[in-house]
Amino acid sequence: MQWNNVQQSLIGLTFVGFAVTGCATAQPALDAHSSGLGDAVAQNIAAQRIAPTAADKANTFIPPNQARQKAAREAYENGTVKEPIAVETTD
Repeated sequence: MQWNNVQQSLIGLTFVGFAVTGCATAQPALDAHSSGLGDAVAQNIAAQRIAPTAADKANTFIPPNQARQKAAREAYENGTVKEPIAVETTD
């Protein structure tokens, strides 16, 4: 059986129609979710961005230890840096 151009076009348009309607939804994808969607992530970002109180902010400063810095720099320059211990997990 030979297909003419009109039949081929109708079949093609039918497939395109099915493909387009398969991607459509009756409602936007996020409408079905809670109104609090993403609140936990936003709270985590806010908690890590700033210290909540002045007292907490004062406790974030770690003074430098010049003796440890010097020892680490010398170990690096001498090539005597300790290799990290590999951590393995069990299944």
